Amino acid sequence: MELFKAHKQWATRPADERFDSLKALYEATHAYAQTSTERSVPWGDLRTRPDGDQVQLVGKAGTPALLTHFSFGQLANRIGAPAEYLRALPPSLACDNLNHGLATRSFSADGRDAKLLFHVNGNLLCRALTTTMYERVWNHEIAERLLEWGTRGWAPARPTMRQIDGTLPLYASDHDMFVFLCHNDLAIAEPGQEGGLYRGVIVENSEVGAGSLKLTRFLYREMCGNHIIWGASNVMDLSLRHVGSIRNRLYTWTIALREYQNSGTDKDQMMVSRAMSTTIADTKEGVLDKLFGVRSLNLSRRTIEASYDAVVIDQDGSPNTAWGMAQGITRHSQTLPFADKRTELDRAAGKLLEFAF
Repeated sequence: MELFKAHKQWATRPADERFDSLKALYEATHAYAQTSTERSVPWGDLRTRPDGDQVQLVGKAGTPALLTHFSFGQLANRIGAPAEYLRALPPSLACDNLNHGLATRSFSADGRDAKLLFHVNGNLLCRALTTTMYERVWNHEIAERLLEWGTRGWAPARPTMRQIDGTLPLYASDHDMFVFLCHNDLAIAEPGQEGGLYRGVIVENSEVGAGSLKLTRFLYREMCGNHIIWGASNVMDLSLRHVGSIRNRLYTWTIALREYQNSGTDKDQMMVSRAMSTTIADTKEGVLDKLFGVRSLNLSRRTIEASYDAVVIDQDGSPNTAWGMAQGITRHSQTLPFADKRTELDRAAGKLLEFAF
């Protein structure tokens, strides 16, 4: 299957959000944190006021802070108003609507205060506006962990075909970060195929509340110049939301990174070879019956059939094999809109690769 995560970054990121090394990305994200400060205040203390063609956020102290496009959207969402509609209004009218919402909806049942993230550079710029339930994990903290990988052979992935430009899949802003690493020395031979499968890992994080901390690990055959990842298999996702005790749960993410980083290729090589040579059943109905009977997979017959039909034989092999069906399950999972459902299917695909029918 193909993964388009890196391609979307390559196609949309401006030049100042692209980096030529992990060290440069770390230094930039660390600088964002160094010029930031956090404050928690009651929602009822917040108001907005117009400033020319912009909107300012003001607390009890009266110190104004400009809102970014993103934090404006967070504020609009908090009061239950459509951000695009408010952006189209004159600033004075937009502020009237925002202030009405803050006055009438600020006293929520959860009792949580507003948690504000400011960029401080002479003036204040509100980068993020969440509740105190949100627990921030800084982008530079994640980048620092990834820097340690460089001493073990992991490096930013480079195109293996149709080189277009020198862009590496390393992206960051004051909003989020995206890194795609691979280990060329840990290639896995694929029976009956030229070349091999490389280990890849994509790490994503947002320190302003735009997304979860995500780790996507997979095997892949090629990456082209526009950063489309071809022949991806054994795709596994781990996602942690920035709420509650994420720092207490961050060890699970760190352990997953470390285990993947330190594990050798022998186990993966055996798994791939065994799964490719293992026939589940000779017919589609036989495959569906057999997998539906494996309770630990926890897959409905409808899901198994959709996964069987999703297999691309030229790339994935026969859907009657454990390898082919694992790829089909992964392909089907990528069509689902909810992360928890995708993770559930990805885990089932991983279990299937370990079975000996």
